[in-house]
Amino acid sequence: MGRFKEAPWGFECPYKNACPHLGMSTTWATCLLSDINSDGFRDGHFAIEAEKEIQALDEENRTLAARVADLESRLKQQHRMRFKPNRKAAPQDRETPRKRGAPVGHPPWQRPKPSRVDRSVPVPAPSVCPHCKAEGLAVVDQVHVQLQEDIVLQPRTVVTEYVHQMAYCPGCRRDVFQTAEGELRNCEIGPVTKAAAVYLRHEVKLSYRDVRKVFTGLFGMPFVPASAMAFSHRMAEQGTHLYEDLRDKIRAADVVHGDETHWRIDGQSAQLWYAGNDQVGFFHADPSRGSDVAVSIFGSAFGGNLVADSYAGYNAINPKRRQACLAHLIRKAKEIADRIELMPEKKQDANALRFCKSVKKFFGICCRIDQRRKNGSISFSTAKAYIPKLQRALDTICLRPLADADAENLRNRLIDPKRDALNLFTFLEVNGMAPTNNHAEQSLRLPVIFRKISLGSRSLLGAQALAANLSVLTTAKRQGRHPIELLKTLLLQGVNTPISDLYDPDAITAWNSS
Repeated sequence: MGRFKEAPWGFECPYKNACPHLGMSTTWATCLLSDINSDGFRDGHFAIEAEKEIQALDEENRTLAARVADLESRLKQQHRMRFKPNRKAAPQDRETPRKRGAPVGHPPWQRPKPSRVDRSVPVPAPSVCPHCKAEGLAVVDQVHVQLQEDIVLQPRTVVTEYVHQMAYCPGCRRDVFQTAEGELRNCEIGPVTKAAAVYLRHEVKLSYRDVRKVFTGLFGMPFVPASAMAFSHRMAEQGTHLYEDLRDKIRAADVVHGDETHWRIDGQSAQLWYAGNDQVGFFHADPSRGSDVAVSIFGSAFGGNLVADSYAGYNAINPKRRQACLAHLIRKAKEIADRIELMPEKKQDANALRFCKSVKKFFGICCRIDQRRKNGSISFSTAKAYIPKLQRALDTICLRPLADADAENLRNRLIDPKRDALNLFTFLEVNGMAPTNNHAEQSLRLPVIFRKISLGSRSLLGAQALAANLSVLTTAKRQGRHPIELLKTLLLQGVNTPISDLYDPDAITAWNSS
C-alpha cells in the first residue's frame, strides 16, 4: 500500500487524520489501489457517480417544475375568480358584437317627461350661427322647447314654531296640549329630516358620518352621527307592525326566493337572511345560519314554492316544491372547467372537462326556454312538455362516473334525489317560478355593498333595525310607494300607520293566488 504526501488526482482522502490504514497519521494515503489501474478506476468511478447525481438532479427538477406549474395554475384560477375584469370586452373582441340598447327581453327605458312646468324662460334667437359662425340670422316663426328637470337646493332649514294652547285636565290635574298635524311631539328635528336620514342610510348606503355631512353641507342642518343612528332605531320601532306583516305575507306567498349572506354583529360572524318575491321583500338579521332561523322566517307550515340554492338549512321548512338555482350550477361547472383547463395539458381530465362544458351549455338552454316562456314565444304547456326530453339529455350527460373529484361531486348533485336531482325543472311545472335565484342575490347585492362600507353592525339591535328598515324600503319600492313619504308617515303615525300605505293587500293576495 503506497503512501503519499499529497493525495493523487487532486482530491483529499475522506478519512483525513483518521485513516483506517494509517491510524491517526497526518499523512495522506490512498486506499488499496496499488493493484488497480488508478486512472481507470478514477475515471469510471467518478463518471458513474456523476451520472447518478445528474439523474437525481434531473428528476428533482422535473418534480419541482410540475409542482410550480400546478401552483401557477391554481394561482391563475384563484386570481381569475377573485379579480374579474372591470372592463367588458370590446365589440371587436367578442364573437358576435352586442347590439346597442336594452338586452333581449328587457323593456327599453326612457326618461318620463315632467308632468308640470314650474317656470318658463324665454331665450332670444341667436345672432351668430353656432355651427358656421355666420352673422345676420333671420328670426323664423318657430320655437324649440327643451324641458330640463333639476332640484332646488335650499341652503337653510325651515324652522316652524308650534304655539300650543294649553288646557287643564281635571282628571290628572296637569296642563296638557295637543300635537299639530305634521309635528313630532317633543322633537327638535322634523319628520322630513329624519325620514331622509334613514333613506340615505339604508337605501343610499351612506355611513352615519356621511349622512351628517349631507345635511350639514347641503341644508345647514347640524347633528351628530349618533342622532342619525337614533333616527334609524326609532323608524324600526315605528314600523314593527309593518315588518311583522311582511313576514306573514312571505309565509302565505305562492313563490318565494330565499338566500342569506355573511354579516358581522359586534365583530362576530352572523347572517343577513332574505325572503321575498317581486311584490315584497323581507330581511332578517341573526347570529345563526341554522335551519331554525329558516323556520322562523318561513314558518313550519310553509306551503309555497321556494327558489333557493342547495343549502340544507332550507330543507327544514318543507316547501311545496323547490327549485334549485341553475345559475349556481352553471357557475360551478364553469369553475371546474376553468381549473382543469389551467392545468398542464398532460394532467387535464378530458372527460371531466367535457362533462362540465356540457352541464354549462345544458342549463343555459333551460334558462332560454324559461325566457321564451316569459316573453310569450311558447306557452306554459309547451314549456312543461320539454321536461322529459331535458331529463333524458341530462341522464346522458351524467351517464358515467368521473375521475375528477369536483366534477364527480357535481355529477352526484345532478343525479342524487336527496340533493338537486328532483329540483332542477320545477320552474317548468309551476307558473311564475324562475330557474335561478338571481332575484334573491340581486336583493342582497346592496346590503353586501353596505357591509363593505360599514363592516356590519355594532349590536344585534342595530342589525335588527337595519333588517326592518330594509324590508320596509324594499317593499315600498316594489309597490311603487314613495319611500321618504312612507317613512315620514311612520314617524308621524307610528303603529297607527295603515298597511295600505306600504302595499295594497288585495293586489298582493291576487298576485299570490295567480
